[in-house]
Amino acid sequence: MKIQYRKNRILAGIISLITIVFALIEFKKIYWGGLDKQIYFSLSSIAVFLCMLVIEGSTILLVLMTLYKKPGEQNISKTKSFFRYVVFILLGIFPSIILQFSPWGFILQSTFLRILLILCTSLLMTYMLNGQRMFQQRNIYQFFPSLIFLTSSLLLSNRIKLIVDYPFSLSWSEGNRFWDYSLLFWKDHYSIAEGGKIAAFLDLGRQSLWGLIFLCKNVSITGMRAWNTLLYFIPPLMLGLIVFKTKEIKPLNLLLFGLWTYTFLSEGPIYAPLIICAILVLLAEKIDAFPISLALIILSGYYANITRFTWIIAPPVWAFLLFYFREKNTDEKKRIWKSLGAAAAGLVGGLILPNFIQLDSSSIIIEETSSSDIFSSVLNILNNQDLLWNRLLPTETFPLGILPALILITIPVFIILFQYIRQEKIKLTTFEKLISYLALIGFLLIGIFVSVKIGGGSNLHNMDMFLLTLMIIIYIFWKEGAATWFMKEIKQGRLTTYVVLLLLIYQCFNHLHSVKPLSIPDETIVNETLATIQARVDEKKETGKILFIDQRQLLTFGQIKNIDLQNEYEKKFLMNEAMSNNADYFNSFYTDLKNQKYALIINEPINITYQEDDYNFGEENDAYVKWVSEPLLCYYEPLETFSEVGVELLVPRTSAIPDFLNCP
Repeated sequence: MKIQYRKNRILAGIISLITIVFALIEFKKIYWGGLDKQIYFSLSSIAVFLCMLVIEGSTILLVLMTLYKKPGEQNISKTKSFFRYVVFILLGIFPSIILQFSPWGFILQSTFLRILLILCTSLLMTYMLNGQRMFQQRNIYQFFPSLIFLTSSLLLSNRIKLIVDYPFSLSWSEGNRFWDYSLLFWKDHYSIAEGGKIAAFLDLGRQSLWGLIFLCKNVSITGMRAWNTLLYFIPPLMLGLIVFKTKEIKPLNLLLFGLWTYTFLSEGPIYAPLIICAILVLLAEKIDAFPISLALIILSGYYANITRFTWIIAPPVWAFLLFYFREKNTDEKKRIWKSLGAAAAGLVGGLILPNFIQLDSSSIIIEETSSSDIFSSVLNILNNQDLLWNRLLPTETFPLGILPALILITIPVFIILFQYIRQEKIKLTTFEKLISYLALIGFLLIGIFVSVKIGGGSNLHNMDMFLLTLMIIIYIFWKEGAATWFMKEIKQGRLTTYVVLLLLIYQCFNHLHSVKPLSIPDETIVNETLATIQARVDEKKETGKILFIDQRQLLTFGQIKNIDLQNEYEKKFLMNEAMSNNADYFNSFYTDLKNQKYALIINEPINITYQEDDYNFGEENDAYVKWVSEPLLCYYEPLETFSEVGVELLVPRTSAIPDFLNCP
């Protein structure tokens, strides 16, 4: 025993020395002399950097001291619990602070340094809660809270950093989306061109939810971004609390399960409306009064209908699964009829009720990917939009690939479920297995089909129904005994423990490499750009119409004023029609361009480059260049380009059309 203990100490010492050497090598690669002294050598930047060194140094010392520690010596577990939890939280948010809210996030790009930071932080966090016991192999589960907290902190801070008062779009469609959301409650906020009307290319479900913020009179773009962040965080957290709440789970553990659900569904990410639909069905299952349950399921189906037609089938399937398993101790005939009744309620809400209760849809052009005739909508997608099957595997659009990413995030969950069923000898009937497999496989196939449609495939968000169905399956087993089994099993140091560990490590490291601080132009550049746009708008509106293809949020939040809004030819709608190869739609667009209908067009900087599948969203880019960008440059030319903020002002062309353009 003493010889083995001595070997462990020597091995730990060697590993610590190697870690220090590699860290020094990575730090040496940084060009310290080229760093801006005012930024990187300010008191705040130095303090953050020193904190990182203290965390990493303390962790190495902790490992060595623990191995050389004599029995009976004081350890952290005897300190007050409140202090330990405070330090746990502060340590948990530190990687997010240094990598996303300090300039060091631009410099610390080394994969080794980032992993080292996470590992050291996780070790210290775990030590704060458990002391030296964490170094025992059977206590490896004690690292789970720190990994969950670190991952959720990285993901949440990645959205929090976007809550800024920067007036221009932070992503390709952000600004125009905010304009979309405002139209339901803020339509009177705009001055509409004579004879025109304004409406968004969006579904009513998302517009109503994201648009709730516009019930406030004085919403800023900062407030809108904060609301957007909450809608990506609160619904999955609430779903997790509902799924994992049992008597066996203590409040702090329940919060961790809620945070894990947030990280799991963020692999999509999954839109809040579908999560809300799932929450409504889960609440229906928890309620004993069947009529109230049916009402909640109907509401879930209705909300799915007004959001996205592919979601209509989800509430009925979830309702059938939940009620069939809930009623397993009742008469089989009654069990079937009650489950069918629950499923029928979902269909009533999704297919029948919308014919009798029609909400005011004047704020939308069409419901995005929705139609009163669902079969017609599916045929339209099949006939007009390309299916890019290569995106199932690694591509420039999604380096990991849809299928590999899905396997990495879901296979561990399935292994844990099968372990529970095997160890606890859970007897499932043939029909119970059948409906579970059919639900999962059916939604998997739908997700694959929608993901490979042009415009998709950059992440797992089209696997939304599949991932939420998996959460429903987890809930079914969790409340029937899996909760007790799981909390005991992870403490045994067996297969389940290591599967959970690998899943949590993957989730954390999967997001670690991509996080970085937000980079936006200087305030002076922003203000000068806004002033120039306003001046050009004031000048050109006297001679013709002004078209905002892009950056319509400038009108929403009052950065650009005194303009009659032209609704047509919004950027997202143009992209959708380009991906659909809709020649009839673009004929009218080209006619307006040839007639130089607009005195000024506000757009993103145009780049005539065909990328194919060698670049991120290459096929989408090529469709947009073919149908939109080239024709625009045929009949309009840049007046001013503000590349720092992603804006270009176009005016009717007076110079010769370049030879490289293919003009309609």
